[in-house]
Amino acid sequence: DIPMVDQGPKGYCAPATAERAMRHLGVPADMYILANSGNSGFGGGTSVSALLEGIAPQIRNKRRSFDAWKSELKIKDIAKYIDKGVPLMWCLYSTKEFNDVANKRTKERKTITNWAAWKTKVTEEAAASTLAEDRESSHVVLIIGYNKDTNEIAFSDSWGEDYKERWITLPEAERVSQQYFYVVGF
Repeated sequence: DIPMVDQGPKGYCAPATAERAMRHLGVPADMYILANSGNSGFGGGTSVSALLEGIAPQIRNKRRSFDAWKSELKIKDIAKYIDKGVPLMWCLYSTKEFNDVANKRTKERKTITNWAAWKTKVTEEAAASTLAEDRESSHVVLIIGYNKDTNEIAFSDSWGEDYKERWITLPEAERVSQQYFYVVGF
């Protein structure tokens, strides 16, 4: 039920992602106004902290909470919000390799019937993963779900409907995580 806001060619991932999280919880938002408050330039480069500091009062005026923290990815932290229907804004390094793995995994996942075999497969792939940070590929997405049994998270990019839901294992996600999280809550 999370609305899609396509960031388009401007590279407004943080403003589009913030708009999606806010609109999901009934807080009016506009990516372009948010981009202005985050000092976004064409092609991205949003100051996530400036953007979120700028919108925090608006969120709180709508009687919503606003949380931010830095930590490792943990299913229990993700579950705390997702189980309440609240997506998390996650800062990561969205490399080509990361996206290739997520796209492949998501496509394969749609046909799975043997979840025990799937768990073994993704656990082995995560252990052999060579994903790494690339500071030139900063990005913000929404974490929208998780599977505790397979140790996977679902995330959503603001790149249009084809990227509405993708999956990656938690260890792979941690390899590219900036470890910053933001939540617009109830």
